Amino acid sequence: MPRPDRPLAGPAPSALTPTLLQAYRETDYTVFAQPAFVLRVDKYCAQLAAYCTQHGLNAACWLTAWNPRSELLGTAENQARQQALQAQLQQAGWHWLPATAAHPRNGWPPEPGCFIAGMDTDTASDWGRRHGQNAVICCGPDAVPRLVLLR
Repeated sequence: MPRPDRPLAGPAPSALTPTLLQAYRETDYTVFAQPAFVLRVDKYCAQLAAYCTQHGLNAACWLTAWNPRSELLGTAENQARQQALQAQLQQAGWHWLPATAAHPRNGWPPEPGCFIAGMDTDTASDWGRRHGQNAVICCGPDAVPRLVLLR
């Protein structure tokens, strides 16, 4: 039980700047399903709901290995990182679709990613940390993508 003279501990503050957090929230996360659809943080996505219903999913996530900790790397290094992520997902038995993240205005280069069917928040967070990411996008049965901070 907490001591009355000490405040209750809240969630740990994020190490990410407000500008970076806002950029994550404004980014379009496109999933190249048939047909393609766009995930937007905290916005219901009817196409995501239909995809999850069609495939019997209760969870999915968007993950990349590009630009760990939002530090721009060269194309070759990013491609190698992404290929490693995809190979590891395949080896672990995960089904994924190609995806991309692109901010509509800030000039940050688009980042290839993976939309991973059936991957829950805890598992996505583990994978994101292993690949040096600040955050992942997780989707549950409500078809509302959520930004999950890892730092």
